[in-house]
Amino acid sequence: MKNSIQLVTLALISMLPGAGFMCAQNTVGSAVTDPAGPNQWEKQYNDGTAAFQANNYREAEKQLKAALKSTREFASNDPKLLKTLDSLSQVLRAQSKYTEAEPLMERHLTLNERILGKFHPDLAKDIDELGRICFAQMKFVSSEAYFRRELAILEKKFGPEYMELIPTLTNIAQSCQALNKNNEAEPMLKRAIAIREKNQGAESFEMSADLARLGALYAVMNRYKDSEDLGQRAIAIAEKDGGPNTPRLLPLLDSLANTFRDEDKFDRAEPIYMRAIALRETTLGPNHPELANSLDAIASLYIKQKRFTDAAPYYERSLQIRTTVLGPDSQLVISGIDRLAACYTSQEKLVEAEPLFKQSFTAHEKETLVALRSLANVYISREKYYDADPLYRLALAIYDKDTPAKKATNNSKKQQQHVVAANEPPPPYLLETLDEYALVLRKLKRKGEASKLESRAKPIRAQLAMLKSQPN
Repeated sequence: MKNSIQLVTLALISMLPGAGFMCAQNTVGSAVTDPAGPNQWEKQYNDGTAAFQANNYREAEKQLKAALKSTREFASNDPKLLKTLDSLSQVLRAQSKYTEAEPLMERHLTLNERILGKFHPDLAKDIDELGRICFAQMKFVSSEAYFRRELAILEKKFGPEYMELIPTLTNIAQSCQALNKNNEAEPMLKRAIAIREKNQGAESFEMSADLARLGALYAVMNRYKDSEDLGQRAIAIAEKDGGPNTPRLLPLLDSLANTFRDEDKFDRAEPIYMRAIALRETTLGPNHPELANSLDAIASLYIKQKRFTDAAPYYERSLQIRTTVLGPDSQLVISGIDRLAACYTSQEKLVEAEPLFKQSFTAHEKETLVALRSLANVYISREKYYDADPLYRLALAIYDKDTPAKKATNNSKKQQQHVVAANEPPPPYLLETLDEYALVLRKLKRKGEASKLESRAKPIRAQLAMLKSQPN
């Protein structure tokens, strides 16, 4: 099955400098003496932007939300209000809180439209940011509309061959690709290449990335010969500019190797994947997450050829890197365990596969528990307690399968108390699940069952308090 093109994650733009706005005085009399007025706003805003620059996003969000609240009596055209909306939006986007950032930027755009008009060139920045926010939320219809509006504004001001059109053309193309409108994406990427060539020349390094994007699109469209030609041209340009070992080659090598893999040209893909592995080891180090991606890529190539013995060591090394860097509970680690277990099974190495499958089963159980509780919480919020009941029963059945409390049910009360007091924490979310289920049962007038759960929760709550009080 041919892999679809992987969408490039769009980077968030940088902070607007505070000096770019004149701090106009508010004319509302009550705001001057209000403790949450302009003087308070200034401190909150400065503290928030300082925290953001220090990468303390939680504090930045807290201060800037307070600053936004302090602007409630500011005029709608007050630069301080606009600054606060923009800065808070950037803090939220830095934390991937796009659903919270979107209405702030929409408000920012609306206020700017009232001040500047709907077609002013200075609106392009707001529109671009909204397009990126929508793209990050996979709202591709909206992102395409924003980027096309941005393109129209930039064209009107600067003309059709302005260099700054290239990122916008690329963003439109990516939105179209996400909507499977590849025939609309192609002319955007070709136009970006033409603008680059006219302004910087056909051999400029920046051209290599443009060519690679179009080549990747052609691979999705099954135009493999065109994809190969563009991929090889992109690599040649990058090598000429930075030499054979420049890190800038890495995405270009990956793209060309993927094209050959999708064509089942395994003999041509393999050396390119190996080159990418060697280059990542040299430039990024032996334990970098990107190296794990390269190791997975060559392993998957071998799997397609049923070369399971060759694939296994690459999956093993990839799993070791991700476990070290990301921890054992990372979704990428769990996926790596699944791949390696399947690879061992294909080689009939069942002894090696068994502990991996057990580890995978435990991890997927945790995912199931989170999903059960999440759906149950939705039902609770809608007061559909009968629907939440079986979800909590299933969650507790999974919890009890191997927990100390389950093992102690047939022991004496003294032994059971010993288990509760052990220095081993209870399973994740157990206390919350017991509390939530007890609430559901009380809503269903099943007080006896609710009391049993509350009694079970009591020693667990004490155990957690005891463990929390112990020194590390």
